[in-house]
Amino acid sequence: MKNKKKEPKEELPSAADDCADVTSKHERFKKSSDKPKFPPINYEKPPHF
Repeated sequence: MKNKKKEPKEELPSAADDCADVTSKHERFKKSSDKPKFPPINYEKPPHF
C-alpha cells in the first residue's frame, strides 16, 4: 500500500462525470448500429383470447 501512486484529485474525473461519459457513448453506439429491420411478427392468438 505504501508504493501506491498518488494522482492529484483534479486530474481524476468524478464518478458522476465518468458514468455520464460511459452512458452517452453507449447511447450513441445503440443509435448508430446498423441492425436489420424486420417487420413485426403477427402470431395467431389462442382460442381463449
